[in-house]
Amino acid sequence: MNTQRSKGAQQPSSFCHDPAIIERAVHVAANAMFLADRQGQIVWINAAFTRLFGYAGGEVMGQTPRILKSGRQSTSYYGELWDTIIAGSIWRGKLCNRRKNGEIFDVEQTVTPVCNAAGEVTHFFVIYEDITERLRSERHLSQLAMFDSLTGLPNRTQFLARLDESLTRSYRSGKSLAVMMLDLDHFKNVNDTLGHAGGDELLRIVGRCLSSTLRTSDIVARLGGDEFAVLIEDLEHTAQSFDSAQRLIESLSEPMVVLGASVQIGASIGIAVSSNQKQTSESLMRNADEALYQAKHQGRGRYLYFDAGMNQAARLRQATKSAMRRSLRDEMIRLSYEPLVRTGTNRIVGVQVRPAWKVAEQDPPLDADLTTVAEQSGMIVAFSDWMLRKTIADIAALRARIKDSVPISVHLSASQFDRADIAAMITGLLTEQAVPGSALRLITSESLTNRSTQAAHRTIEELACFGVQIVLTDFGSGPSSLSVLNRYPICAIKLDKQAVRHVEKNSLDERLLCAITRFASSLEIEIIADGVERAAQREVLAKNGCSITQGALHGEPMSLIELADAILCRNEVQK
Repeated sequence: MNTQRSKGAQQPSSFCHDPAIIERAVHVAANAMFLADRQGQIVWINAAFTRLFGYAGGEVMGQTPRILKSGRQSTSYYGELWDTIIAGSIWRGKLCNRRKNGEIFDVEQTVTPVCNAAGEVTHFFVIYEDITERLRSERHLSQLAMFDSLTGLPNRTQFLARLDESLTRSYRSGKSLAVMMLDLDHFKNVNDTLGHAGGDELLRIVGRCLSSTLRTSDIVARLGGDEFAVLIEDLEHTAQSFDSAQRLIESLSEPMVVLGASVQIGASIGIAVSSNQKQTSESLMRNADEALYQAKHQGRGRYLYFDAGMNQAARLRQATKSAMRRSLRDEMIRLSYEPLVRTGTNRIVGVQVRPAWKVAEQDPPLDADLTTVAEQSGMIVAFSDWMLRKTIADIAALRARIKDSVPISVHLSASQFDRADIAAMITGLLTEQAVPGSALRLITSESLTNRSTQAAHRTIEELACFGVQIVLTDFGSGPSSLSVLNRYPICAIKLDKQAVRHVEKNSLDERLLCAITRFASSLEIEIIADGVERAAQREVLAKNGCSITQGALHGEPMSLIELADAILCRNEVQK
């Protein structure tokens, strides 16, 4: 049956032998075609040929295909083509051709030798397909795959490929190369102020700035977001890379005009230099990234050179991150509560949440300040979300037992106020637990008052509308700006423990305390003194207008049940 089908397919009963019909079919075909004799002179063209090349029949009859040549193929290229077809074989390939109007375009060409009964080549049948758009699309896709569409710089894929090639050359020449990882400082502020259009324009400006500051042989790439990479080859000595990094930092610290606005950012840079043949692209990138992390951690606007000690720090940070993740997953963090007591009445008027490890011995050993651990390990978002959920649930449990309970304060890193979802998450949790916003206070660093991002302002306003208030902690430990206190819904400021430690012994500390409390009082902001350990401290604080204290003087942090009993007992006695 298969044989019969094959024969039927080879000799269909409806096979057309009419040459006129065949000629009309090829004449109206979509692909451009021509027929040439053995000497290569064109003897026939179809209508698509005229549409593609712009030549009418009378203009090309008797001409050779040289009339179509663009000059972009070599003589040897055409020689190979001619040798193939004159031998009776089909040739397929891509060519650049020229239209009658001089326009260059790309075609895919198939040349089929036509033989007589004796097997001799008498003619050549040529078919063209215009592939200009296809090649343009392929080049565009290649551009997208290897280049950053926003800045036009090489992307991560191309940078790694170039780095691999450079390492090979470096091993042969014996010269070192440097990889720099660069991160823009305060880029998010530009995005928040000028929108994504402003952020995109700034990235384009930065890309041009990096390229113009470095040598033409140096490679600049955008890896994503506001992170860039630089490859510098043929280093005579390591210090050359330091000079380049310093030039970049100075260039990027200059004001830039973005969408008509003057913007000043900066950059942090991590540097890794190849030192032996065991290093790979991945290890160099990883080392430069670690140096960048340390540069940012030390205050931004600087460059750092990778050394072996950073590897140990990176491993410890990764281990810490894993430990923090396990602790959150397995509920290995317990919350205890430290009372805030009003001097004079001894009533508990507030509570601060204190997180601590359930297990004393951790692997690796972790700092007692879990917020600091979370920030340094990159787990601050997960940790903050967990803390907020647990705290608000505990507020609901406390209010179920004590109708007029006191507000509970929980720490929230200043950076978390930039999150677009944080206000909705907090108000959603409060609504879910039927807890009023006034029952929750957010303790954050005074650096919040220096944040100018629209996102932070929006978050604060949304929370204030819901009744959530803010407590600024460690007030006085840095460059405090008293003038900004009336711009935020701040209910209290907490004095830095260092300001309280010797307040009963140091007259200067006492005078500073008096000035702060008077100003805060005029704004109806309460002063909370943290770290109070002695009655003498409390007396001086109360004398100078600080009416709320917390610390070891009032006992150790307690469990939720102990807290409820303490509030009921102490506040009932004081009525």
